[in-house]
Amino acid sequence: KQWKSNSTLLLQELGEEELIEDMELYKTEEKTERVLGVIWKLNTDELTFNLNLARVPTTLLEGETPTKREALRIVMSLFDPLGFASPVTIRAKQLLQEVWRRGTAWDDPIDEDLAEQWTTWLTHLQKLRDVKIPRRYLNYSDAASIQLHIFTDASESAYSAVLYWRTKTPDGEVKLSLIVAKAKVAPLKLTSIPRLELQAAVMGTRLADSVIEEHERKPDCKVFWTDSKTVLTWIRTGSRTYKPYVAHRLAAIEESTKVNEWRWVPTKLNVADDATRDVPLTFDKDHRWYKGPDFLYEEEDQWPVETDTKKIEDTSGEEKVNHVANKRELRLTEGLPEASRFSNWHRLRYTTARVLLFIELCRRNKESVNYRRTKKNKEQDPGWNKIARKTSSTNETQKKTTTKINRKFLPVSAENLKQAEELLMRASQEESFAEEIANLRNGKPVNKESRLHQLSVTCVDGALRLRSRIKAVKYMPEDFKSPMIIDGDHPIVKTWIRAIHQQLHHAGVEATVNECRQQYWVLRLRPTTRSVLRQCLFCRMKTGTPPHPRTGDLPQCRLAHHKRPFTYTGVDYFGPLSVTVGRTRQKRYVAIFTCLTTRAIHLEIAGSLSTDSAVMAVRRMISRRGCPTEIWSDNGTNLKGAEKELRQQIDEATAEEAAKRTIAWRFIPPGAPFMGGAWERMVRSVKTALAATLHERHPTEEVLSTLLAEVEYTVNSRPLTHVSVSPEDPEALTPNHFLLGGQGRVPLPGSFTDKDVASRSSWRAAQRLADLFWTRWVREYLPELQHRREPHGRGPAVQVNDLVQIVDANLPRNVWVRGRVIDTYPGPDGVVRAVDIRTKGGVLRRPVRKLVILPLHDDGPAHGGDATSSHGGRDVRDSVNSLREKV
Repeated sequence: KQWKSNSTLLLQELGEEELIEDMELYKTEEKTERVLGVIWKLNTDELTFNLNLARVPTTLLEGETPTKREALRIVMSLFDPLGFASPVTIRAKQLLQEVWRRGTAWDDPIDEDLAEQWTTWLTHLQKLRDVKIPRRYLNYSDAASIQLHIFTDASESAYSAVLYWRTKTPDGEVKLSLIVAKAKVAPLKLTSIPRLELQAAVMGTRLADSVIEEHERKPDCKVFWTDSKTVLTWIRTGSRTYKPYVAHRLAAIEESTKVNEWRWVPTKLNVADDATRDVPLTFDKDHRWYKGPDFLYEEEDQWPVETDTKKIEDTSGEEKVNHVANKRELRLTEGLPEASRFSNWHRLRYTTARVLLFIELCRRNKESVNYRRTKKNKEQDPGWNKIARKTSSTNETQKKTTTKINRKFLPVSAENLKQAEELLMRASQEESFAEEIANLRNGKPVNKESRLHQLSVTCVDGALRLRSRIKAVKYMPEDFKSPMIIDGDHPIVKTWIRAIHQQLHHAGVEATVNECRQQYWVLRLRPTTRSVLRQCLFCRMKTGTPPHPRTGDLPQCRLAHHKRPFTYTGVDYFGPLSVTVGRTRQKRYVAIFTCLTTRAIHLEIAGSLSTDSAVMAVRRMISRRGCPTEIWSDNGTNLKGAEKELRQQIDEATAEEAAKRTIAWRFIPPGAPFMGGAWERMVRSVKTALAATLHERHPTEEVLSTLLAEVEYTVNSRPLTHVSVSPEDPEALTPNHFLLGGQGRVPLPGSFTDKDVASRSSWRAAQRLADLFWTRWVREYLPELQHRREPHGRGPAVQVNDLVQIVDANLPRNVWVRGRVIDTYPGPDGVVRAVDIRTKGGVLRRPVRKLVILPLHDDGPAHGGDATSSHGGRDVRDSVNSLREKV
């Protein structure tokens, strides 16, 4: 036998003849091995995905539309026996299923809409190379407790299950480890969502049995999670009550699990949901699919609890017992498409109109002569249908091969849309004013506590209308004289207001309110309109303003008293200035070094904006003012290069010299000059003083050097504290007090002789003089820094996954770069002031004050926002059956 291992100790114990040829000890290059279809990196003991795409033509990977045969070859080349890549692979299987459903030939390209989805899927597939999964489970053998958690879920197109170990160490630390996962596409035959959820539960049960059988240590408990309350009702009721399809699968679940092992989890927290929808935007090793759900890291009392523990009435039609239907008044909302699944008013209205037309078509077919004749034949001869099918099967087969089936699609007219809109508004009334409608129908007045008590209301044909005072006006429709009353907080009404706002080309609040008043009487119309406009993505992009976090605490470098000046330094450049050199004119730049504590400045002339010139300017400053501990600057390329050069010089020095010359160079976020206000304000002061003293347009370099020295002295003589007019008060504190021991032109306090200089206490006098200045700095200057310009901040806090626009004063708003926040950098006070943003051009770091936060959706649904969502609403057939009884 020959061995491979990630343990060097084990390999050392084995002989060379027992090692595989490439398993040489102490090799530094990365060693890999193929295990069960995945790649095992022995150095890091991690598993990665084996994407066997070498034989795939390069053109297909670059976006060329594949044929049905090529698409199948690529998909079937993926081997993922443990299901770690199920959220990616299941999407490819769904695409292939749709290709088969459309009847595409083997060597024909797939349709354009599927080709776009195929290109997106290839992008996600190639990103799997970067995903790394620990090969070794958590150390569950030494854990105090171990649990097996199984998550199941289903959608209209797929169902899945995923398993995790949850271990708890003796010191209380909780860890999760992904074990195995599985995902399958839904069958081509139309199957209800509850049945698919049940099928996912059966698959999760079988996976749990396999995992328990293959491990020596058994879990202390099993927990099965599902977001389907219908499936939970079936499991709690038992298999004997239901039809064979459900009963057989419930029997399999009852054989391996207990009822109390099944729990409910919200859809948003269900990890298995990731393998039933589109591939997540950020599917990497830090995704919850590999890390496990966040709530499992908490104590059990923090886990999701079922909101309604009462038995849910089973309306799936799977029960085999006969029920007596109770007569009850049907509500309009039971048959309409669910408004929360739509973010577009026109689409919601059109869908409702299409449902009403389908009901009308069914009614016409029911009243036709053929329908009545067929019904009569079935009543007289129960076997008539089988005979008719057999005799006409040959003719029907020939018709299908020669001609396509003609389906009846009635056109949607303006009258249909108006009827659908009225039905939607009446549905919103039923949900908002059910008690008021019931009272008015029974001849009772509106309750005094009702929101409609202040209005004169009447009920006409089941709809609430305003009894207005303008009934005598002529040539106006009745809907204007007596408008319907609707609730502005209802989702349907909000969707309608949003459509009016867009119809008016995103007009303001007043214009939108005025247009809404022409059609309906809306309660809380103005506040609701403001709320809708605040959530409008287009308006936010055009008028949004960046948030302003509260003013942060001053860093340590601004408060480091009793330190040598320029211990903490900020550096910046300004210029260019034109100087005369001989008969030519050349450009010169000025590097300004600012002491962040004493606010003193030091000026150096730089010949260019190159890295070498910046390094020499820093070296000259160090030689005159001493080596700083920290240097702060913006992200200029010359300063970035200077930081790199200095770091290399320090690395090349001996350990003793490097310890003396270590400089921490810190950069503020790009595009945030206000974060460097300490030196930006000094640049302005120097420019002002230089403009007042520089009378020549092109001075010589010697004149410029002299002027800069005088400007440096002038700026360093500015007062830091209050300037008193009383001769008894001490002079105002200036940066020159810390640099020169005084104002320079003013003699030092006291009179000293040679005897004093030679005395042993002279160093005490110098130290006392420095302490005197620092004491005044702490007592007089430091309190001036306590005030915050923005004590509370303005605007919302930026969070991860927020959609933002990057403010650029040089470009119009419609071309500002947009991106998504992927990381935040809170300060010591916990307030986020800089973030990383992923844009189409890469990852950028920007300050919060340069971002406009955009709404993730226009106040739409949380799961997709339209009728194509996999969850969040009832089947369209339920809507048809319910509306058929009322329309």
